[in-house]
Amino acid sequence: MKKIFFLASLMFLIGCSTAETPDTNTLIEQENVEGLRALQAELVSQNNLLKQELNLVIDAIDRLDKDKKKSLVTVLQLKETDFVHTVILQGIVKTDQNMMLNAEYAGAVKKIHVSEGQKVRKGDLLITLDDGGLAQNLALQKVQLDLAKTLYERQERLWAQKIGAEIDYLQVKTAYESQKKAYQQLQQQLNKSKLYAPFSGRVDDIVVEVGELVTPGASPLLRLINLNNMYVEADVPEAYFPSINKRTAATIEIPVFDYSFKSRVTHKGTHINTGNRTFKVSLATNNAKSLAPNLITSVRLVDYQNPAAIVVPLDIISENFDGAQYVYVVNSDEKAEKRFVKTGLVEGAYVEILEGLSVTDRVINEGARLVKENENVQVTNSL
Repeated sequence: MKKIFFLASLMFLIGCSTAETPDTNTLIEQENVEGLRALQAELVSQNNLLKQELNLVIDAIDRLDKDKKKSLVTVLQLKETDFVHTVILQGIVKTDQNMMLNAEYAGAVKKIHVSEGQKVRKGDLLITLDDGGLAQNLALQKVQLDLAKTLYERQERLWAQKIGAEIDYLQVKTAYESQKKAYQQLQQQLNKSKLYAPFSGRVDDIVVEVGELVTPGASPLLRLINLNNMYVEADVPEAYFPSINKRTAATIEIPVFDYSFKSRVTHKGTHINTGNRTFKVSLATNNAKSLAPNLITSVRLVDYQNPAAIVVPLDIISENFDGAQYVYVVNSDEKAEKRFVKTGLVEGAYVEILEGLSVTDRVINEGARLVKENENVQVTNSL
């Protein structure tokens, strides 16, 4: 009855306006501004009534027409999940025991006792240099030292018995100590003609050949590497200084071997490099296989983690002209409803939702870019 009365009232207004209101063209020809304004107000009123009636018709069709085509969509099953955000950096495999051993004695290479790739222990003899007769001088010095020691010990026994002059005892003692120091100096010089392993490891590269002349401090002999104490070092941007700490979890990838392993930060530098605004971190290799010094790695450091986060695919997030982000959800009327959200960090193809959604919401996944607000939708997957 209300709709019939509404339509009757509308037709009556239209009829009255047609009978009493002059024609629009006539008003224009007469330049009747007041009449035109009255006509405008009447048409606006009629238009509003028509819009109300149109909305009633549309709502009725949406509610009653069972065969009306609906947009097919799928919805996400939201749940609280462990969201982990990582920062990707380049790292380098390093070891503190990677050393090029140089000559400490001038002479020719007499003998090389090891081969490339050979494992050695700390203290093993690696290379012998020609000592230029220093060994013979040392042997002669040893004879003189033994004689000086015998004379000193004899004079010391006599002096203990108060036999002899003190000056004789002091002269013998001084001669013995002088011979002893001279012998020790020659021994140290002779020791430099032999290269010993300063730590256990593997001979990576032998630079010299037998007979080659070498110079102290300027001639490299061989490279010794210990592969048991390696680590990965990376430069981290200053912005992550508060979130990266010792024991921070990480994943290290070795691209050249297509290999990855879990790790943790073992050392965090406290110095910020003023040149590139980074700080250094060291990460354990956990005895990972197929590592070598200076290998390039990809390091994923965990800088944020939320064990009870709500995440959605990044590609269903839309933005309006003001930059506000939103998604579409299916409401209780089975219509697409625009829901504004606040997003957090992005990891891969997913983004964390900080505000705007709960686990009970049915967020449109497939079809999210095609639906419009208040559009009828049909969910094709059941939750």
